[in-house]
Amino acid sequence: MAAPSRATPARRWPRRLLIGLCAFVALCVVLAGSGYAYLRWRFSQVHKIPIPGLAEDKAGASMNVLLIGTDSRANIPAEDRKAFCERPDCSDQAGPSRTDTMMILHIDPKQKKAAILSIPRDLVVTIADTNRRDRINTAYTTGEAPRLVKTIQTSLGVQVNHYAAVDFVGFKAIVDAVGGVEIPFPSPARDLKSNLNIPQAGCVKLDGTQALAYARSRHYQQLDGGRWSADDPRADIRRIERQKVFIQRMLKKAVSQGLGNPFTLNRLIGIGIAKVTIDKAFSTKDIYNLAKRFRSLDPTKVDLLTLPTKAIGSGASYGGEQLVEPFAQVLIDRINGIDSTQPGGALAVKPSDVRVRVLNGAGTAGLASRVSGDLRNQQYNVVDNGNANNFNYAGSIIRHRPEAIVKAQLLQRSLVSGAQLVPDPTLQGVDVALVVGRDYAGARPPAAVTTPTTGASPSTTTTTISNRPQPVPPSKGAPIPLPC
Repeated sequence: MAAPSRATPARRWPRRLLIGLCAFVALCVVLAGSGYAYLRWRFSQVHKIPIPGLAEDKAGASMNVLLIGTDSRANIPAEDRKAFCERPDCSDQAGPSRTDTMMILHIDPKQKKAAILSIPRDLVVTIADTNRRDRINTAYTTGEAPRLVKTIQTSLGVQVNHYAAVDFVGFKAIVDAVGGVEIPFPSPARDLKSNLNIPQAGCVKLDGTQALAYARSRHYQQLDGGRWSADDPRADIRRIERQKVFIQRMLKKAVSQGLGNPFTLNRLIGIGIAKVTIDKAFSTKDIYNLAKRFRSLDPTKVDLLTLPTKAIGSGASYGGEQLVEPFAQVLIDRINGIDSTQPGGALAVKPSDVRVRVLNGAGTAGLASRVSGDLRNQQYNVVDNGNANNFNYAGSIIRHRPEAIVKAQLLQRSLVSGAQLVPDPTLQGVDVALVVGRDYAGARPPAAVTTPTTGASPSTTTTTISNRPQPVPPSKGAPIPLPC
């Protein structure tokens, strides 16, 4: 099985997703101020692509829109392309289009609430239609939108109703159209790669060019005690926290400026129409209803969430991010409209709810029967056992039906040595199939089920999970709020 690929620092420049969010939301907001007939005419000009497997829309139910930003350079004038390069020869921009981070925009009409869930680009998952585990952004590189949507639905269990993507060309124009965005900087900041340069702390209004430098920043540094901070290998996680401030302020500006000024309204519509790509199932009615919800939405009350993760390795051996459970599943439940404390939620599943098949993947005589007994002692519902397709499994694997991911995560946390989760829509008769590898070291009693809190392996550093959702500690790197 291929190891997760390492990032090549000079190859990327994110926050494409921030760009996608701003452009898409701006489009929704301004269209809300237009008539339905006008909307149908302008909406017909949006580029649409087919994406199979999207979750069905249901009247009155919540809606999840996957928002991504790509680094497509197709619409960049030749004279401007060097501004997006980090290497002098622009070799860092070669290859197919990429998306470095993704967001799920969740709208709940019954609760009249909205949330945005950020998915770190470095999160290591099983890539749909492959047997490979890699960073989630590689799903787009290898299979574009259909594979990315399928990966998010099968590996994370997030329901996706619709898809919207934007390239970064229109970002500067959007920011300039609303008159810039004011951002609080608690200390001087810079990024030598993206040309961000904030010489003094305070509230700084960023124009389109400055905002793009901020959005691109992967080597963000702050001046502290007369010294510039060092680059952080988890820069993507830190950047997500900083961008929460930008998103809220951009949403507020788009709502206030886009609806009150007809010239701004027209500019935003033109930018949004030209830069947005959506799925073919996204109807005029869908976009109109979404737009109406945005029109009455207080941007300061949009919940900005990030999947909690921990680093795989550190320093030069950094290999991406992995989810911290059950906290990540609590957020996924929320995006799926599920109460985590109710049946089916991340904090309500019991071992007796999990139907397990145990398969011997190590070749040790009697292993499947012994593990079955261990799991039954922990109240798991072991349906049957047998041999795996081969005896070469060094590490244990839990194959699970996509909709049973919460049950798979419970079993994963019960195994002393842990296990890799692999979605398997072909699984029949059980919720999960545990392929026992040579690393098997026993099962924990239900009361001792734990979750890792650091980069250490699950068997060495743990903390007990309570029966109630625990607050996810915020990542470092978010600016201290200033009275801007």
